[in-house]
Amino acid sequence: MYLMEASISVNLISISFLAAIVFTGFFRTIAKKFGVLNDLPDKTRKFHHRPTPLVGGLGIHSAMLFGLFILFLSVDTKIYDREDNIQALNSSFEVIGSDNSEKFSVSAAVVKNSNTDENIFEISVEGIDIPLRVTRNKEGNFEVMTPDGEFKEFSFKDGELTDINSKTSINIVEPDASNYFDINSSMLSIVIVGVIFQLIMLLDDLFGLSQILRLIIQSLASLGVIFLSGEYITNIGFSVLSWDGQLGSFGIIFTIFAVTGIINAFNMIDGINGLCSGIALVVFIFLSFLGADSTMSYGNLIIISSLAGFLVYNLGLFGKKRSVFLGDNGSNFLGFLVAWSCITYSSNDIQLMSPVAALWLVAIPLWDCIGMIAQRFATGKAVSEADRNHIHHILFGHTSLKGYSPLFILLGASAFLAMLGLKIENIFSPGISAILFIILGLLFLYLKQKLSFRAY
Repeated sequence: MYLMEASISVNLISISFLAAIVFTGFFRTIAKKFGVLNDLPDKTRKFHHRPTPLVGGLGIHSAMLFGLFILFLSVDTKIYDREDNIQALNSSFEVIGSDNSEKFSVSAAVVKNSNTDENIFEISVEGIDIPLRVTRNKEGNFEVMTPDGEFKEFSFKDGELTDINSKTSINIVEPDASNYFDINSSMLSIVIVGVIFQLIMLLDDLFGLSQILRLIIQSLASLGVIFLSGEYITNIGFSVLSWDGQLGSFGIIFTIFAVTGIINAFNMIDGINGLCSGIALVVFIFLSFLGADSTMSYGNLIIISSLAGFLVYNLGLFGKKRSVFLGDNGSNFLGFLVAWSCITYSSNDIQLMSPVAALWLVAIPLWDCIGMIAQRFATGKAVSEADRNHIHHILFGHTSLKGYSPLFILLGASAFLAMLGLKIENIFSPGISAILFIILGLLFLYLKQKLSFRAY
């Protein structure tokens, strides 16, 4: 089993990494050929030397979707509805009788009516042209109508299927649950809304959208996931005085605010090559350490490999002339993906970390974003007004830091804070973790202000 999982993991890493390179190169060629989605240098904030395509986000996302498609074809699959009932199944069952062993490949098991006492399935079995109709009756037994019109009734208990009429027992051996690729409503919602959201944000790169319109689009994207999946933050993870931390229906508004905040934090931190995608890479590396099931682990490998494939272009490893940027569509999508992944990992169903621990994973972009908003309010500037007061700009302003030094410093700090936050959660309570997060955030903003006076 472990060899099979290792083989699948290696294949996913290789395929997703190469797919990101191929897709990014493809979109770069299209942008160059038709003269669209190219970021032009202006010598004030954009210091690159030539027009650079803003298609990195498209390359990353396309590679992720391609990796998911390959994963779907590679392993047994279960698809769940919003209530986590199995709606479709793609798997292989070994049916062992008294005299022989025969393997049936079940390609689909679709619940036709889950709102009544009788659940009706249609199962397509390899070698049989007509789907078998299976009904679970009120007694809990399964009634089967075979293609030749014969009626049979079975009971199922402890992996043993018994023909009630003939009393013949058959053992059903299902693949290990860890080998399944589980597709639930939350995952489907993030994938579907994520695609639509990024395509809409392409308009920002093409024409430029107002800050209000961007906030509306970001909020609607979050609301779309909540509506389709029913998932949102219901508890902050710790008590405050007499309040137990439960958000109730306010959790929907809180979730939209949190996701929108992280999206904009990632968009703002995308000021130097490799930073936004690198921080996203750090987040998913640490999420993969949290002991998720095979489905989430495979998903993280796909995301990590896709980001790595993009960084080959973004960091100029193919040459500066072939460099590619994320674009607003890419940074917004990565913020969206990181935010909802953190919500999923901290949800009541999974609980691999608390909502507070998720904050540590995005500490650098979140603190920088909060600091920038506060500074612009204090100076009377518009929140959307761009400037060069971000942490990465300040580090670049120091003559002692050249090349990739600011990038490595910020990625190293991001990894350290993620590790620190997860460690604090294991030792202390989420409440103490929240207090320490605020204290370190204030220290970060203080040090940033000190550095800004010494920069340039």
